[in-house]
Amino acid sequence: MASRQDHMSSKSRPIPLALPTALLSKLDKTAALMNRTRAQLIRDTIEIGLEDLRRCGYSIAAAVVDKAHSTAPLDSLPLPKVAEDSTSEPVPDRSPADYSKKKKPGQP
Repeated sequence: MASRQDHMSSKSRPIPLALPTALLSKLDKTAALMNRTRAQLIRDTIEIGLEDLRRCGYSIAAAVVDKAHSTAPLDSLPLPKVAEDSTSEPVPDRSPADYSKKKKPGQP
């Protein structure tokens, strides 16, 4: 298991982060299943989430600015701004596959 100093450097610092008890419980269970510390899991989850948002074309900076200028809670991210000549790849469909209707051999 990595020590705290492995992740602490002049470019990182601890931050206070309030999380609901239910979420902490999920994090602890997941961390135990993955043989990782809660902190490692949170760091990895944040990195994956930010990369996922970047790939989808969401402007994280715009979401933060919008939230700062708003008194309402941030319930959703702003829609991606895509230029007409954009070469970005389409976002893959993430809906669960429907295996309830099995096709018979030879059926389209």
